[in-house]
Amino acid sequence: MYTINNKKENANRYGLSFDNKGNGMQRQKCFKAIDPIGKFIGIMAAVAVFTGIIFWLNYIYVTESDWGRILWHDYYEDRGKIDNLYLGSSHVFCDINPQILDELNGEYNFNLASGSQRMNSTFYLLREADRDNELSHVFVEMFYMCSIYDDSYDADPVDDAHLAWCNTDYMKPSINKWEYMLSVAKWGNCVELCLPFARYRSKLGDWDYVKDTIDHKGTEDYHSYQFHDENVTYMKQGRSASAKELSDERRHYGPNRIMKKNPLSDKSKQYLQMTIQYCQEREIPITLYVTPMDDLRLISTLNYDNYVDEVREIADKYGIPFYDFNLVKEEYLPIHYNKYFRDLHHLNDAGAEIFTRFFYQVVSQEESENAEYFHESYAEKLRESAPAIYGIYFRNSEDGAEPSEAYKTVWVASNREEGMEYRIILTPSEGEQYMIQDFEQNKEFTVPEGETGICTIVARMTDAPNDVVQTMEIDY
Repeated sequence: MYTINNKKENANRYGLSFDNKGNGMQRQKCFKAIDPIGKFIGIMAAVAVFTGIIFWLNYIYVTESDWGRILWHDYYEDRGKIDNLYLGSSHVFCDINPQILDELNGEYNFNLASGSQRMNSTFYLLREADRDNELSHVFVEMFYMCSIYDDSYDADPVDDAHLAWCNTDYMKPSINKWEYMLSVAKWGNCVELCLPFARYRSKLGDWDYVKDTIDHKGTEDYHSYQFHDENVTYMKQGRSASAKELSDERRHYGPNRIMKKNPLSDKSKQYLQMTIQYCQEREIPITLYVTPMDDLRLISTLNYDNYVDEVREIADKYGIPFYDFNLVKEEYLPIHYNKYFRDLHHLNDAGAEIFTRFFYQVVSQEESENAEYFHESYAEKLRESAPAIYGIYFRNSEDGAEPSEAYKTVWVASNREEGMEYRIILTPSEGEQYMIQDFEQNKEFTVPEGETGICTIVARMTDAPNDVVQTMEIDY
């Protein structure tokens, strides 16, 4: 008689299962083999679909950074052959010409720089480059606006994550990249950091924008990693080329910054020291430097020497060179003319060539050999320079007082605190010309909020009243 025991015996032989009554046979072993494979295929299909959707959304919405995309394409093309690495803000890719340096030092030079690059970005980009190259020297640019604030600030509300996107969007996956992203991640920006298209929520349903984005990504320049507009062209090795020249009309800047003692932010100081320690542990020479800016920019930054002093103190602590090229004596670097700047703090091609050659002359020597080129402080440089005016800037109150809603405060930027007098005339775009003052030493004046026009400044020294030092016409 064929019993339940017979069924169970045969079931065990063929991988079947019975209940106590001999019913409900199932091929459990087969299912145990098939189920994980099916689940894996399903998961992989879901991942592929999700990835495809993300790729498509990024393609039709993201227009964030042609510069970053091209820079990182060039970096990965060049990795393995980079000798000297230049890290920092847009001052690096505007002011340092790596092709000239190639000729001068016989090595391969690369600007791994991004707009407003903060110190945490500098640290992680250094690690990325060191992993891929045998670095001979690292040069870290120290633009003060990238080092004196943490994350965000009222005058320029851009956080670390936003500034890091032009790098993290295009870096290849690695532990270093994830750590970089974590260094800028906060509760409110994680989605935008990981999913670039999410930054463009306001463009949802804007089909003209989508069409323009798709059209741009179909151009030859896009596919051949080229970038140029009427003012700027991307060159190889992370260089920005521009023949644009600064004009007197554009010599206005504001609002100013006020440097307190030890102005470096805690986060910037931490990552700067981590960057120095990283290089020293790996016996990679490192040099800190600041590229030359127009004096209007620096004069509007009250107590700039406080910043110089703190960076110098850190450099001395670690025994590394620090050069602020804003302190160079005029006879060694005669670069402070409109024809050498594209704007108030970036050099054009002509300026970059002059500066790059002098930069190499300095950094290729021992620090002790360069002392004669530099003033001890920016204040000393202003005192020892010929009397000059540099433009106008809109000034914040030092005591925190609220500005007037009807007027904005304007200051004349000059290299004399006393002994120079100014005639100030305003010619509004709408209305009659009027005089603010006629040769007085006062530098401060107000203009109605919203008024535009031309500000004419005539400056002369008080001990030579008939000797006009300078006349300048500036848009305001």
